[in-house]
Amino acid sequence: MTEDELRALVKSIVTEVVKGAPPAPSSAPEEDRPAWSRGPKHRPLTPARSERALSHLVTTTPAKIVTGRTGTRYLTASYLGLRADHAIALDAVASEVDEAWATAQGWLALRSRSKDHAHFLLHPDEGRRLDDASRAKCAASADKGVDIQLIAGDGLSAHALQVNGPALMKALAAAHTAKGFKVGKPLFVKFARIGVQDEIGVLTQAKSTIIIVGERPGLGTGDSLSIYTAFAPKLGQDNSEKDCISNVRDVGFPPERAAAKCAELMKASFAAGGGGVKLTGGAPVARVS
Repeated sequence: MTEDELRALVKSIVTEVVKGAPPAPSSAPEEDRPAWSRGPKHRPLTPARSERALSHLVTTTPAKIVTGRTGTRYLTASYLGLRADHAIALDAVASEVDEAWATAQGWLALRSRSKDHAHFLLHPDEGRRLDDASRAKCAASADKGVDIQLIAGDGLSAHALQVNGPALMKALAAAHTAKGFKVGKPLFVKFARIGVQDEIGVLTQAKSTIIIVGERPGLGTGDSLSIYTAFAPKLGQDNSEKDCISNVRDVGFPPERAAAKCAELMKASFAAGGGGVKLTGGAPVARVS
C-alpha cells in the first residue's frame, strides 16, 4: 500500500466514524487485512438509546456524559463546564486550612514536617511525619491506648476538609462509639499525607487509626474526602494493610453513610486481627466509593 493509498484509507475511516456510520467492509481476505480490522463486524458508535434512561443517568452523576458535540468539537457549554471543573480542581489543591479553624472544631491541631504548602506538594514524605513540636504536643495531650484514634488531615484538598470534614468526623465518632469502640479525642494535622496516621498511632498507642483527608481532585471533585483505616498501626505501615472509603461528599458517599460503613469495616478488622488484604482474604485492598 502506497502512502497516498494509506492516507486515503485513514481519511475515509475518520470521515465515517465522525458521521457515526460503521466503516465500509474491506474486500481483502481477513488474513490479509490489518489486525485492527479483523474479527467481528464493526458496531455503530451510536446504538439506539432510551431517552428516559439517558436523562436519568445525566441527572444522577456529575460525570461528563451525553454532552453532545458540534462536528468534532465540544459544545460551548461543555467546554466552559470543563474549564470550570478544572479550575475547581486547581483551587482545591491550592487551598489551605488554618489551625485556628481546626481548634474551633474541637480538634487538637498538629503539623507535619512540611515547611509550607509548596514544600508539602513537592515532598510527600514530609507530610507523613509530625514535626518535633507536634510530636511533643501529641504525646502530652492526645488520648492514649484507645480503640480508634480519629485524625483529620487536609491532604490534597483542604477545601474538602472544610466543607465535609466536621460532619464526617462527628459521624465517625458516633458510629464507632455505637459499635462499642473507645474513640480518642480528634486530632488535626496540617499538610497531612495519609501515612501520618502511622506515627500518630504509635505515639498514642491506639489499637487502630482512622484518618480522613482531602482527595486528589479530579474534574469538579474538589470537595471529596477519603477515609483510611489502619489496624495495629506501625511506622511505614504498608497500604496493603489499610482500607479506604472514597468519594465522601453529599453527591457521592454522604458522610453519615460513609461513617456507618467505616464502623462495619472496623468491626470486621478487629475480629480478623487486621485490615486490607488480611481482612479480605488475600484479595485487593477494600475500596468503597
